[in-house]
Amino acid sequence: MENIAFIYVIPLFIIGIWAWFSLKSIPVKASFKEQLDIFKDKHTLYCTMTYIMTFGIFAGFSASFPMMIKNLYVPLDKNLDPLQFAFYGPLIGSASRVIFGKVADKIGGALLTQVTGIALIILICRLILGGYLTPTSPDQFEGFLFIVLAIFFFTGIGNAATFKQFPVIFSDSPRKAAGVIGWTAAVAAFGPFVFNVLITQSRMMTGDSRLFFWFLVVGCVMATAVNWHFYTKSGCERPC
Repeated sequence: MENIAFIYVIPLFIIGIWAWFSLKSIPVKASFKEQLDIFKDKHTLYCTMTYIMTFGIFAGFSASFPMMIKNLYVPLDKNLDPLQFAFYGPLIGSASRVIFGKVADKIGGALLTQVTGIALIILICRLILGGYLTPTSPDQFEGFLFIVLAIFFFTGIGNAATFKQFPVIFSDSPRKAAGVIGWTAAVAAFGPFVFNVLITQSRMMTGDSRLFFWFLVVGCVMATAVNWHFYTKSGCERPC
């Protein structure tokens, strides 16, 4: 399976050459130490929270989705093939990100991030309370699949929304905006690692993964509240 990655070699080589000759080089007029000033701004933390809620969950589910099918539903239905469904989530999330990027450009990112947060809270609670993380029948798989794909859909919307938000939040300094985008992306990229490790720990401690997903709900509530207070409500500190 690892040989599949070789299909990227030629496209990456071509794009690399194109980027070398076509992209404009803009020198950073700040030392590494000076660039750390983004951490003195509380909004760096808040942006990190919202991006973990969006891209972090997208990346985490992308990595853990097939394994969850294997551990939860294959024992109930031996005919299920996790790899048959693995690509649907990333496909839906990536497509919604592209589509709603245009929407975010028109109406702003904060509102879409707010919608994403509320939807994720509802969907993850439904995943837990509906028994889809502790299934007893293969008939529950259809509901599990629908909920997880809906989560992918909304994280794609949130990914588009947050990337629209961050440059507006830090509009006073494009350099800081770029630094925050890089920082938040790096942190949220740990989503697959966090999901796989903490789901495993949750199962070892309690027998199933519901504990981890409750913590995920708490994180979404906090990020959604922050987004509402600072970026969405009337008279907020940095409307975007």
